[in-house]
Amino acid sequence: MMYQTTYLALKQLKQLCPLHSSIASCLNQLRQAKIQFLNLGNIIICPQSRSILIFKQRKLMEIETFFA
Repeated sequence: MMYQTTYLALKQLKQLCPLHSSIASCLNQLRQAKIQFLNLGNIIICPQSRSILIFKQRKLMEIETFFA
């Protein structure tokens, strides 16, 4: 069940922040969707979806998932 929940959260995240989105746009989308995140500059961590958004030159380049 955890994997399905994570998958759905990741799917939502990809809809809110498509590739090449700006950092500002992603932060606004995450706030509006009330998704918790940790902003580390070029990296945003979303613990509930177990995802890491990686930015390069202020544009979203990649979304990675992690399992603790």
